[in-house]
This record gives sequence, structure tokens and C-alpha cells, in this order.
Amino acid sequence: MTLLPDRDGVFRERRTVRVAAPVDVTWSCIADLGGAPGWYAANHLWAVRGRVDRLLGGPGLRGRPDRALRTGDPVDGWRVHDIHLGRSLTLRSEQRMPGRAFLTHEAVAAPDGASSLLEQRLEWHPDGWRGRLLWWLELPAHVLVMRAMVRGMGVAAERRGARPDLASLLS
Repeated sequence: MTLLPDRDGVFRERRTVRVAAPVDVTWSCIADLGGAPGWYAANHLWAVRGRVDRLLGGPGLRGRPDRALRTGDPVDGWRVHDIHLGRSLTLRSEQRMPGRAFLTHEAVAAPDGASSLLEQRLEWHPDGWRGRLLWWLELPAHVLVMRAMVRGMGVAAERRGARPDLASLLS
């Protein structure tokens, strides 16, 4: 995580957790973001942020499609910016704020093949001093919520991976 902006003026946070589940199971949790599991941590805080955003004229929490995500789909106050099925999902925030935010989750197979690495990246492109101030004001919450989110997603993937597959039980 960088506390100061890079040379290009962008603030970045990055977290990686090892998940005791295959990459396809980890990907399935990434692909479900904003759906039934919500955001895997602090869903009540995400809801508050959505209400505040709605009061400021933003989209708030508008849900997500009940199908596999595609580029351009809404996911609560975000929109799918880029998606590589089975690997990574990048969301672009549409919330009202002085800057642009991108949130990426990526699943990569670990060398052992039985586990995976889950990486979370947050980029904040501030617009002027208000954007930089917002970064500093939200940083403590981001550190806690985003850390809990990536860990919660990893735990969810491990739970999914531990469930026996119905097809294998029938064979």
C-alpha cells in the first residue's frame, strides 16, 4: 500500500492472500461480488456508503445482474470496467466523489495447483485537493474494510472449495 501518490499522482493499495481453494473456486467468489454474498465484509458500511452516495446524486446501491458479469454491467455503485473470465474483475466507481476509483480482484493459481492467490488492488485518481483530502479521510476505513473484504472473500472460497461436488458424490 502506498500512503503517498505515485509519480503519476495515483494512490494505490494492494493486498494478497493465499486461499486454500483452486483458482476456479476463488474466481467464483470474485465473480459474485455485489450479489448474494455482498462485499464479503462490512456490508452494513457498504449500505451506508450507498445511501450517502444516493443523497449526493450518485447511483447508490443498485444491485447487479443475475447472470455472469460483462463489461459495462452495474455492480452497486460500481460498473464493470474490465473482466477476464476465470481470472480478474476490475470495477470503476460511479459514486459521487472528487476523483476516480478502480477496484480489481484477481485469482491466480498457486504453484501447487490446489490453492490460489487472491489479489486486491485499489487505485484512486484524485481530482485536486478535495480528492487528495478524501483519500486521507477514508484511508483508515479503507485499510480495515478492504483488508476484511479480501480475507472474507478468501474464507468464502475456502468454504466453497471444501464442499463436496454433487457430481462427484453421485459417481
